[in-house]
Amino acid sequence: MSSEGDAAAIRWEPWSAAAFERARAEEKPILLGISAVWCHWCHVMDRTTYRDETVISLVNERFVPVRVDNDERPDVNARYNMGGWPSTVFLAADGTILTGATYVPPANMTGLLRDIDRFYRERRGEIADRIAEIAATRDARAALRSESAPDEACIDWTIETLVAAYDDEYGGFGTEQKFPHVDALEFLVQEYRVTGQPRLYEMVAKSVAAMASGGMYDHVEGGFFRYSTTRDWSVPHFEKMAEDHAGLLRVLSTLVQISDRTDFRDTLRSATSYVREVLYDERLQRFAGSQDADEAYYALPLEARRATPAPFVDRRAYANWNAALAGAFFSAGVALEDDRLIGVGTAVLDGMHATMLDGDGLLFHVAAPGEHPRIRGLLTDQTAYVRAALDAHEGTGEARFLERARATVDAIERFFRAEEDGFYDRAPFETALGALARSDRPLQENASLADSLLRLEAMTLEERYRTEAEQTLAIYAQSYRGAGTFAASYARALRRLRSAPASVTIVGRAADSSAFRETARRLPNPLLVIRTIAPVDRDTLLLRGFAATEKARAYLCAGTQCSAPVDDPADLRAAFESQTPR
Repeated sequence: MSSEGDAAAIRWEPWSAAAFERARAEEKPILLGISAVWCHWCHVMDRTTYRDETVISLVNERFVPVRVDNDERPDVNARYNMGGWPSTVFLAADGTILTGATYVPPANMTGLLRDIDRFYRERRGEIADRIAEIAATRDARAALRSESAPDEACIDWTIETLVAAYDDEYGGFGTEQKFPHVDALEFLVQEYRVTGQPRLYEMVAKSVAAMASGGMYDHVEGGFFRYSTTRDWSVPHFEKMAEDHAGLLRVLSTLVQISDRTDFRDTLRSATSYVREVLYDERLQRFAGSQDADEAYYALPLEARRATPAPFVDRRAYANWNAALAGAFFSAGVALEDDRLIGVGTAVLDGMHATMLDGDGLLFHVAAPGEHPRIRGLLTDQTAYVRAALDAHEGTGEARFLERARATVDAIERFFRAEEDGFYDRAPFETALGALARSDRPLQENASLADSLLRLEAMTLEERYRTEAEQTLAIYAQSYRGAGTFAASYARALRRLRSAPASVTIVGRAADSSAFRETARRLPNPLLVIRTIAPVDRDTLLLRGFAATEKARAYLCAGTQCSAPVDDPADLRAAFESQTPR
């Protein structure tokens, strides 16, 4: 390797105002490296490209190098990712993208660095004109607003899109590398339960079974790998992610409840055991973010693994993934009839409430062991927490979870509301550097929040929640098609919007009414919500027209109209079937 200067390592700076100011003052472009602790090719690039002496010298002398962790800054990643990890992005001093790539080997990187440096020095005027052009185009797009009301055409379109992308031979979506696409699976299994279309169930069941029986699953220690590099699910990328497990556990829990397949039950039990034993920290009441990829380790049989150090586990806890896994544990606990899983979910949410809330009632994004939580004001954390808190109330009957969900929604409305409906992905708590100055209303987080708002409306009968949800979903009434298969989360929320609110309202102490909740969770309506009102909550009971009694009882409600009280959990299913149109 040759050398252009004397440097031992790239002098990376964090994403900060100081880095951008230095780029302006020194008239240098920014090299933005987006990586993740679980990312195999990020490690490869660190060991090769970023240790090359020529690369080190060029970067340190002619660029301002900025390093961002994808898991810690999903808002930065959303705006600058180049299609995978690592992302190697070259920016003007204001944060405008000049060019970018993913993994770049050393031989290519030296030429690329020289080209960018030369371009930036010699064509500054052209760059300035291009920046102005991009800004004008962006402003014009931001002024556009959908005036259409959301309708069920989106649901039909999303199903057709997923059917077209579905791999009939191996399951999953696409014909090359395969990702779980849990949002799509969750939408399809919900639609199957709403419409009874067997094709939708078959797509989900075949996809999940293929992942669980093939190389995507760790058949020794349990748990799903992140994705398959092959169409037939045989060769995985070996990292294991908290995020993926949250969605897959939810889907598996539903499959266990609606089918009699023992393989789904066995996989759900195995996967939850992996998460509990490896990712869960009982002392801190948190889930770790990920476990590293290690192809050689995962090729070992059980006994050999026991004698080999396990791959590194990133013990940082991310609020969005912790909330999602907590909610998934409530679903798994019901499906497997395992109260220990519900206990884990409860502990995680209580722990988050105790240690990760800021003074504004919002969750910090990340908490590392022994450190104070960091990075505040990301929408993804708040929406995941609201959904999980509603899951917790439905599962336990404890009023505190419903109260926390409502309080978080109030905070979201204060700090994230967009000027023209919907919600931005970040609150204005810090200087919006680079592309963060561009407001973004992400479809998936807005759809998740809309779905939760509709659940809240069914639980509380407060019309404002439905109004907010409908206005939020209306934003994407024309643009959802641009999301392709990722429109599934939007279509799932839209199905709830287009369905009449349905609920089981239980009057009784949480400890005395668990049998009603267990029965209600098994009723064949995936859009049914469950509200438990304690007898001491006399104001709510009076508002709803329910009487407080010593013995727990339940009401089946369609909007504001509720049935006569059901005094025995065994009669709840019969009462539901008598009111359900055939």
